[in-house]
Amino acid sequence: MSALDNLDNNLSGDGGGGFNSLGGYVNQVYLGEKSSKQIRMKRSGKTVTVPAGAKTISVPEAKALYLKDPKVEAQWLSTLRKNGVNTSDPIKNRALWDIAVAGASDWYATSGGTQKITPEQYANWYLGGQKKAPALPSRSVYQYAPEQLAAKIDETAQSLLGRAITDADKSASWYKDLNKALNTMVMQGTVTTRQKVRNPQTGKMENVTIQKPEVTTEAISQKITETLGAADPVSVQRQQNLDIEKWFLSMRGNR
Repeated sequence: MSALDNLDNNLSGDGGGGFNSLGGYVNQVYLGEKSSKQIRMKRSGKTVTVPAGAKTISVPEAKALYLKDPKVEAQWLSTLRKNGVNTSDPIKNRALWDIAVAGASDWYATSGGTQKITPEQYANWYLGGQKKAPALPSRSVYQYAPEQLAAKIDETAQSLLGRAITDADKSASWYKDLNKALNTMVMQGTVTTRQKVRNPQTGKMENVTIQKPEVTTEAISQKITETLGAADPVSVQRQQNLDIEKWFLSMRGNR
């Protein structure tokens, strides 16, 4: 007996035996097997047993039941909690029901009615699989905006070349290649590991996230410096001569 069996009172008839008005399984949701019933015929007075059969309704009706029938909502919340879902958010709870209804309907329709999957079973499969999946290493990514990288290039150019980046520079192949290289470096992001350690202040165990950067500001600056030096060695030499001259003049002034 399905955990959604109490939907019997919400259904009229047998839902067309799983068929919609077009004679197919599309837009139908399987809700379990109906129990056999005994019906007394009014005219003859005889008792007739109605055999068990598939219990289906349309997708819109199934979604509406969640809001109309408190029992449906209560059983759904129980299913979510069994799978480790925090049910404090009613919007999320309803959204998960709609997702499960759509998923179960897809199985039923695509298989031509042979795969009778209830929304509850669909949720157990999906959420249970998510819950039991092995923990995967995560990766944080430095979100350097293009404007930030451009500003860093310009800052380095003024220091190294003695001039700002021009529009001609930006249209040059070396500048475009530099931007691609910097973005590749940035996207390497950060390797993140998680450990359980005891907090020395509280004495309680806690999860600690340790992040090891794979790209640093120094590495980015070095890449920019190398590229600018190769792109405009004349300006680099001129700026170095000016720096030497400034140093020499400052030394004379200190005498």
